Amino acid sequence: MNADDRRPLARARVTVSSPALPEARVVITGPDGRYEFGNLPAGPYSVTVRRTGFASQRFGDRRSAGSATVPVADGQRVTGIDIALLPAGVIAGQILDEDNQPFAGARVGALASRREDDQTTLVSISTAESDDRGHFRLTGLPAGEYYVSAFDPAFANVGDETGTLTYTATYYPGTPYTEQATRVLVVPGVEPTAKIVFSLRIVRPARVSGLISTLDKRLLTSGAVIMSPLHGHELRSAPARDIVILPDGTFAFRDVPPGRYLIRAHGEIEPGGTALFATFTIAVEGRHVDGLNLTLSPGASVAGSLAVEAVASPRPVSYAGIRVRAPFADGRRFGDTMTDGVGPDGTYRIRGLMAGAHVITVDGLEDPWVLKSVTYRGQDITDLAFDVESGHVMRDVRVTITDATTDVSGVVRDGSGREASDAIVLMIPSSPQFWTRMSRRFRLVRTDAGGRYRVRGLPEGEYHALATYDLDESDAIRRDLVQGLVGHGVPISLKDRERRTLDLPLVSLAAARRTASR
Repeated sequence: MNADDRRPLARARVTVSSPALPEARVVITGPDGRYEFGNLPAGPYSVTVRRTGFASQRFGDRRSAGSATVPVADGQRVTGIDIALLPAGVIAGQILDEDNQPFAGARVGALASRREDDQTTLVSISTAESDDRGHFRLTGLPAGEYYVSAFDPAFANVGDETGTLTYTATYYPGTPYTEQATRVLVVPGVEPTAKIVFSLRIVRPARVSGLISTLDKRLLTSGAVIMSPLHGHELRSAPARDIVILPDGTFAFRDVPPGRYLIRAHGEIEPGGTALFATFTIAVEGRHVDGLNLTLSPGASVAGSLAVEAVASPRPVSYAGIRVRAPFADGRRFGDTMTDGVGPDGTYRIRGLMAGAHVITVDGLEDPWVLKSVTYRGQDITDLAFDVESGHVMRDVRVTITDATTDVSGVVRDGSGREASDAIVLMIPSSPQFWTRMSRRFRLVRTDAGGRYRVRGLPEGEYHALATYDLDESDAIRRDLVQGLVGHGVPISLKDRERRTLDLPLVSLAAARRTASR
């Protein structure tokens, strides 16, 4: 059926696949949109629907959990496997070579950002090949923003005396850096009037190598080094298979794509001892970067106590499982050290914090407990990032948890009044200073199968709430996009400990994306 108006779709291709089948089976829907597969052996089945003008869809596809399979037992008749298709859009353009001449045979892709394992990656949504004039069309795209990449297949399986080389794609508008790429807005059912045009760049992958060591050149008992983008969230760290670290602290990254990187190193002189850190920034574009020297310095530490403000619930019998953390304010995980746990007397200590901006969080809190406040030297730093340097010591940081908090819940419905499952619900604070990944004021949750959501622990203040299918978790922290989202949200003023029921309409964010793309 059509997801917009719920009308049946005829002549859609429905495919089922399963380990129980030697090959996939396909049928075409009738005028009423119905389909049926008979004589299926027992087993788990994946169901996919495709139709021109719509984005293909697998049954159970959810942005948060992937698709589901349909279990079929011997002789069982399974009904109600209904799938709604969203209208799709198009990206059209032309690929040129480095002499600005049409390039035929380029592999062109529309890529969307997805949040996986606490890092943002790019996944392919649609692919095409440029024709003899360099023209291409990427079809079947749901509403949203996409990176467009192009790759010369002649460089897909090549190498040199060192082994295989992995060349990277060029991103619109013609850069090897994803941080410099421009996203392209897709509006379903609208043929783009402007074609995107860009030239391929062939940049050889490079090697980055050096040495991690201490000031006194002592031998490390353990060490780690990672390289991640200096700016932007779309590139993952260099693949682990291309990293070599030797016992003497020598390291090398091979097959490094073009980009600007932050190298972070961690080491210990003795097991369980003081954590040591170092950072270094580099730019890589086709040439080897060798001889880097990363000198490790002691990390910072934070110590304090955990206080409990019990209003309606008994105090926790123990602090077992509760940990106070100080992650990076931007959500990076390398150098994010946890405590050994909160002691019986409520004290805690975080050792080995990497230099940079951090925030205090508490893990392991069971319902109804939430973080209430963090104070240091008489100042409330609950919603503020604090900077630490090598060897810095913060003492008497008081963390308070409480069972008395705000509670906002409701149901999200689409334009026809149906409950919207697996929709993203955003609570956006009015003040832009809190538009960060780790802020407790900026919250993202998903609706359940009945369209219900719940957000607990928001501090008193002004917010805008909205629900949509047009976002991915990786988009939610883009400040330029959030700026456009605020006006589409429902204003909500929360008082301390207030409980609020707030039903939300499902909204399309195409207009906000147009604003952010300018």
